[in-house]
Amino acid sequence: MAAEANSYDTWFRMKVKAALEDARAETSQVQVMQAAQALIDAKRRVEPKS
Repeated sequence: MAAEANSYDTWFRMKVKAALEDARAETSQVQVMQAAQALIDAKRRVEPKS
């Protein structure tokens, strides 16, 4: 179990480091919520309420 925990910890730290170093353009929370709301609104327009 200790080896698994250490392996997971190493993997997790590498993922966090990679995410922090990611140079791609950031998407703000506001942009994500606006896109999600647009999807919800579009779905409501397409499907009639029952």
